[in-house]
Amino acid sequence: MHHVFGYIGPEHIAIFIPIISVIGGVFIAITAIIVGGRKKDQEHQERLRAMEKGIPLPEPPQKEIKKTYSGRRAGGLVLTGIGLALWIAISTAEGPEEGVWGLIPLFIGLGLLIAAFFDKREYDSEQEKKNGNGGTFTPPARPAAPAPPADTDNFV
Repeated sequence: MHHVFGYIGPEHIAIFIPIISVIGGVFIAITAIIVGGRKKDQEHQERLRAMEKGIPLPEPPQKEIKKTYSGRRAGGLVLTGIGLALWIAISTAEGPEEGVWGLIPLFIGLGLLIAAFFDKREYDSEQEKKNGNGGTFTPPARPAAPAPPADTDNFV
């Protein structure tokens, strides 16, 4: 059988897949670091120019707290479902000794669900601090009592 790539067979291509994946991941990480550094440098230069011209400096943007719990919750539910399905399917087809491989994604999913639970609690407490409500319930103010009726005895 003649291969398109000459003497490179599927076994050689299989070796290059993880190598190219790792190199690609490192390339993406380095690119993100460089772009982030350039963005910070540009912001710094803008602030320096504003100070030289005597323009009042705007406050740096505040970092918004991201809701990481929703992504972890979704991933945890998916992995838990996949792990449970794999565990049942493999245990049924191959036996309980082989079915333990399905427990790996199952427990990773459960770990993500637990992390999402704690992230949600932390996010909620940060939102309460941000909104000025320290977690205490403040009932709404009661309306003022109605004024007593006017003196009706002297009505002519």
